[in-house]
Amino acid sequence: MTALLKEKKGCLLVEKNIYFEEEKTEVFKLGRTEFKVKRIGFGGMTIPEVSREEAIETINKALDLGVNFIDTARAYGDSEEKIGYVMKNRKEECYLSSRSLRRDYKGMKQDIEKSLKTLNTEYIDLYEPHDVSTAVAYERLLSENGALKALKEAKSEGKIRCIGFTSHNWELIKKLIQTDEFDAALVVYNVADRNAEKIIPLAKEHNVGLFVMKVFGNSKLLEMTPIGEKRKLTVEECLRFALSNKNFPLILTGAKSPEEIEENVSIAKSYIPLTDEEEKNLKEFGDKLGHGYCYGCNYCMPCPQEIDIPKIMQLLETGERIDWHWPQLKEEYRKLKKTFDDCTDCEECEERCPQNLPIRKRLKKAKENLGSGLQT
Repeated sequence: MTALLKEKKGCLLVEKNIYFEEEKTEVFKLGRTEFKVKRIGFGGMTIPEVSREEAIETINKALDLGVNFIDTARAYGDSEEKIGYVMKNRKEECYLSSRSLRRDYKGMKQDIEKSLKTLNTEYIDLYEPHDVSTAVAYERLLSENGALKALKEAKSEGKIRCIGFTSHNWELIKKLIQTDEFDAALVVYNVADRNAEKIIPLAKEHNVGLFVMKVFGNSKLLEMTPIGEKRKLTVEECLRFALSNKNFPLILTGAKSPEEIEENVSIAKSYIPLTDEEEKNLKEFGDKLGHGYCYGCNYCMPCPQEIDIPKIMQLLETGERIDWHWPQLKEEYRKLKKTFDDCTDCEECEERCPQNLPIRKRLKKAKENLGSGLQT
């Protein structure tokens, strides 16, 4: 059920769909920003996987259902372009967020201009340095001619409204919050990775809005079955877990179809906070899954030796965590053109991995488990 909410934007009266009846709508302020966000936001990372027509239909559906935060990034293929087709006519119905991997002043300045053009908008509500997860990235970002300088300049010019950041490195997340330069932080939070809970007090102290990603672990949490368990997590369990923590006002969920975003919004509409027993059980299940696994983000690629690192990581983790039959996995491994034997130990993949995974060790273990018949 949807209703129309009329909101004045300058001299315009804009009609907005909301996905809760008005008296039940949960709207949260995101840190020191003035954003009044609904709990479910639209994450654009998976949009490049579908056609332009399907993407536009899905984004329009999200807005029709009252989702009022749309998130994307320069690094997400043609995600900005597809979202831009919708923003051309519906920007005033939502807050828009994007980000850049550039760490220098000139590069960030250029990317902000590209984002504005590609997204078909005169301003972007939140712009972020993307994945500040290494000490080098941190230092370059804050240097005299770093990307932060370009972000602050764009904010003063009205091209962006607020500055945030994303990171997978918890120590750097703390340092970034303490700079008091950022309005919001996008961090990982799910049943298997609950480190974000530890930074809540610091974020509140500095009035930095925490919003979360990977509540489904890039769908991996919906596929994995811990050894000794017979069931898998459901979409509803993953979302209810995140929704139950009101310290995270905004939860980004990727969707590739109108049906997927409708399911997420429906869960948010009718969700009941977890009981103490449900929360305890989900945390125990998450602990069995662990959080040191590959999200399949492909940031480690391209490999100079053309090794398909994400595929090998997937095969190994399928055997270890999803508990499929090893013979089938070995057959897939044998079809790969390049494996650990072709690795030159250059470390580039590990430098780029936002999860700080020991990729080279994992490639070696994949060879042992999948290439020689051993199962450990």
